[in-house]
Amino acid sequence: MPDLVHRLGPLAFASRLKRLSDRLYRDISRVYAELDVDFEARWFLVLYLLAEESPLGVTEVAERLGLTHPAVNQIVAAMSRHGLIRSKKDKQDERRRLLALTARGVRLSERLSPVWQVVSEQTESVLTQSGIDCLAALDKIERLLDAQDMYERVTTALSEKATPSVGSAR
Repeated sequence: MPDLVHRLGPLAFASRLKRLSDRLYRDISRVYAELDVDFEARWFLVLYLLAEESPLGVTEVAERLGLTHPAVNQIVAAMSRHGLIRSKKDKQDERRRLLALTARGVRLSERLSPVWQVVSEQTESVLTQSGIDCLAALDKIERLLDAQDMYERVTTALSEKATPSVGSAR
């Protein structure tokens, strides 16, 4: 019997993506642990971006990665506790925090670079074996949602069906 997420199909699309994401993060975090690297897979994008370009403000990091400001703050706080990132106030705008890798963060990025190459190769292998261009499909889904997000789609469809508002179901 298929699990609930499979059975629900499109209704659980976001849950299925989250579950897949969690699975991939968990697997890659296991790789880091076996390499005796104190690093979480969910920190990857921030470390990679700051290794390529820094210092950057929190807002810039969030925009470039397509993450929320609170999500970036949470990741940065964890990475700071592990000595990978330092932040300082911007001299031009004291409200703005600039982020950069510490020397430890730079060394870690260099150490993980060959691991990331293998992760990329193995991910590409899985995508190829799937027989579909998953990345192109995700690009298209993201463009469609950029044009009209799910909130707009659902609320428009509900109003067209003259369905009672969710708040009235008390």
